[in-house]
Amino acid sequence: MKIVLGRLLQRASLRQAIGRRAYSIKKSVDIGQPSPASHPQLLKEGEITPGITSEEYTLRRNKLLEVLPEKGLAIFAAAPVKMMTDVVPYTYRQDADYLYITGCQQPGGVAVLGHECGFCMFMPEATSHILPDIMKGSSELFHNVQTAVPTYMELDAFQKAASSGKVKDVSVFTHELRLIKSPAELKLMRESASIACQALLQTMFHSKTHPYEGRLSAKVEYECKMKGAQRMAFNPVVGGGPNASVIHYSRNDQKIKNGDLVLMDVGCELHGYVSDITRTWPPYGSFSSTQEELYDLILQTNKDCVELCKPGASIREIHSFSVEMLIKGLNEIGILKDSRSSSYHQLNPTSIGHYLGMDVHDCSIVGYDRPLKPGVVSRDRNKD
Repeated sequence: MKIVLGRLLQRASLRQAIGRRAYSIKKSVDIGQPSPASHPQLLKEGEITPGITSEEYTLRRNKLLEVLPEKGLAIFAAAPVKMMTDVVPYTYRQDADYLYITGCQQPGGVAVLGHECGFCMFMPEATSHILPDIMKGSSELFHNVQTAVPTYMELDAFQKAASSGKVKDVSVFTHELRLIKSPAELKLMRESASIACQALLQTMFHSKTHPYEGRLSAKVEYECKMKGAQRMAFNPVVGGGPNASVIHYSRNDQKIKNGDLVLMDVGCELHGYVSDITRTWPPYGSFSSTQEELYDLILQTNKDCVELCKPGASIREIHSFSVEMLIKGLNEIGILKDSRSSSYHQLNPTSIGHYLGMDVHDCSIVGYDRPLKPGVVSRDRNKD
């Protein structure tokens, strides 16, 4: 009886303790996104997002105003919240153009920028009469087509401009601005690439004892996040053996066989800026003679293409050089039987690279014939 009574008293005191400590009288302020006051470990004074100051965001808006027509109006809507199930949302990721101009990481907003109205943000969205009046006084409207919302698209002023052919995609301006990275952006991109490189190296060491696509995918994501990345830039591609030849393979559910190579295409996102790296290696420790010969050809092509990545060259020119070099090498090895580019493209239908920045395929409206300039970041796709 004493034992039973003792246990009941222990439970009663536990309930009382929980009851006394189930709430806190300390006030907590949630302003929606991190600030230097709430997250001093992330942001310094003067920064709107980690690494990017309020002055830089102002400079971006001023540069956009310089190319915006005199009575033109730029409209940006935040990315929508996407749902995994009816009640569970996916982790939110802001639209790159909206983030680039506003620095706001929260959903549900609309921002406008014009010579007369200046910079205005409507949170959660534009429900007042102010935005229709601003639109009516504008000669042209430029909006982010990818995140357009009915909140402003259904307004009479927008409908009238659209019917007159005076509504265009704002990316013709923003992608040009985003193409050249500032020193602060380049610093974040180097840090993002460094995290991905270190994570991939740790995953290589891990692969001999865990030769499974899924485990390698989990390992690289763990290492990226432990080193400070907020998320992966895309679902890791981990292809063992023949799976490596599947573009954007993402099942990651096979065991890698002894003697096969594994290809990993991975990248992480650090405070809005992404990295993108591909490497191929033998998890069991050694190349076959055929694998080594092919690997050396691709590695040498990679090195020669990196040497070409200088101001004045274009991604398309570098791509054409890589195709010529690989066709020649693959013929010598015996993998290709002729020098036709069509035969080569059956083996590799992808481009050698793409622009990189806030999105994995950054500034997609900018063509690959554009000469490279200082501040432009591209990703070399050769899989060494």
